[in-house]
Amino acid sequence: MQLIPRRHVDLALDPAAVPRDWCASDPYVTTYNAALSLLFPEGEQFFVQSVKQLAAAADSPALQQQIAGFIGQEAMHGKEHRAFNDLLVAHGYPEAPRIEARLRRFLRGVRRALPARSQLAVTCALEHFTAMLAELLLGNRQVQEEFDPSVRALWLWHAYEESEHKAVAFDLYRAAGGGYVRRCGMMLVTTFVFVAVHAIVHARLMATRGILWRPWTWLRGIGRMWIYPGYFVRQVPAYLAYFRPSFHPDDRDTRPLLAAWHAQLFADDGLLAGRVRA
Repeated sequence: MQLIPRRHVDLALDPAAVPRDWCASDPYVTTYNAALSLLFPEGEQFFVQSVKQLAAAADSPALQQQIAGFIGQEAMHGKEHRAFNDLLVAHGYPEAPRIEARLRRFLRGVRRALPARSQLAVTCALEHFTAMLAELLLGNRQVQEEFDPSVRALWLWHAYEESEHKAVAFDLYRAAGGGYVRRCGMMLVTTFVFVAVHAIVHARLMATRGILWRPWTWLRGIGRMWIYPGYFVRQVPAYLAYFRPSFHPDDRDTRPLLAAWHAQLFADDGLLAGRVRA
């Protein structure tokens, strides 16, 4: 098992230095990713709590150390995306705090309704989503360059650490006695809920931008995601792999990708130079 370090990051993004359409210079793609950012802080808090509930089941000191790193990384992601979500308010999305508050209430209900193992299975499912998105971002220069340089470091750093700790929740789930049927069942439920919630949030942001009822302004973004180059269509085999009984997140070996990005992010002249400490 590899070490999962907690890195203290402070990006200190300035709303005045970030263009309103900071992804692909396109309001549809920008609001799509902004909707993801609005889901991250509360979602990652849910991940941390689900892991903490069953952390005592970790069956090795190595996994215990990885859990500590996972919790530290997710807490830092939540902090930086909360700051980024404040930037969204400055960019004219006053509903952002209300969206986060509604999600917080929803996840509180999920925690009350589901047993601890099922909550951890939800985390495993969502960690698989973030691992797929992380691999897409880190492995595709065209996607990377769609993010404006003013925000690119945030998304690349987040992707790097999601790939770095992608197996921690899954390994804990197995150590805690989580089984195949629960894992796959919760993936199906989680997929439906996540897609629905993200679509609702995205629609709300598009309405604020005045493009919700102007499909000609967002058909290009949908086509790029699902038709050509079809970034999301290419993720379908990785998504379906989760349903193999023998599946493990490390089946997709992203260690070379992480090695290639380590210097680009964390070297003295990297994207995060002066913004991170161990």
